[in-house]
Amino acid sequence: MDTSQIRWEKQWRPTARDLDGETWDRVWEELTAGYATYAVPRGTVLYEQGGPADGVVFLHRGQVQLECCDSSGKKRVVYALFDGLTVGEDECMFGGPRAFRAVCNTPCQITRIPAAEFRRRVEHSHALALKLFQLAARRAQMLSQLLVRDSFLDAGKRVARFLVSQAEYYGRPEDGGLCLTVRLTHQQLADFLGISRVAVSQCVRGLEKQGLMEKREGRFFLPNPAALREWSSPL
Repeated sequence: MDTSQIRWEKQWRPTARDLDGETWDRVWEELTAGYATYAVPRGTVLYEQGGPADGVVFLHRGQVQLECCDSSGKKRVVYALFDGLTVGEDECMFGGPRAFRAVCNTPCQITRIPAAEFRRRVEHSHALALKLFQLAARRAQMLSQLLVRDSFLDAGKRVARFLVSQAEYYGRPEDGGLCLTVRLTHQQLADFLGISRVAVSQCVRGLEKQGLMEKREGRFFLPNPAALREWSSPL
């Protein structure tokens, strides 16, 4: 099996015996059972930085970005969360105010679970605890990659690496490559990467000239994601 073609959270599945007979694929259903699912528009703030950790959001569909703002109002997007993931569980488990602001980057379908009930359900479900451990490990991996990207890569390679990571979730096969199904503006890329919009535009033009990327109807198209990943390697 080529695990590179499987979404990261599906690459490791414990056996039923390891889960005390619980069903791995139904863990999220058990977490959200009894709470309403509803749609929210793009731009909806799920919680504010510094606010109380009073609940967890389960993201059924869409993309949510976690961003950090300093006292001057300067914003940096830390990372994005995609459909099928929880949002804001860290502070609900350990207490303290929200470390980041959570904003819907696309229209989303969500369920809110109160913090106390979230903790109770985690305590009573081995499968849910393992699922959250898997999610925490993936976020740690993402933040390590972010550190490497910001420390060692130039602006062009940072843009390239970000687009490759987005294609893992929002890449639709097309003409032998991957086309991102979510629209990303140059300003959004700048917010994620901590560089100026002008710098992003210059990097995009450079990648287009090298044949590593195209724009199709306002979306990024990667004709050869493997080549783009290799080009943007820090080594």
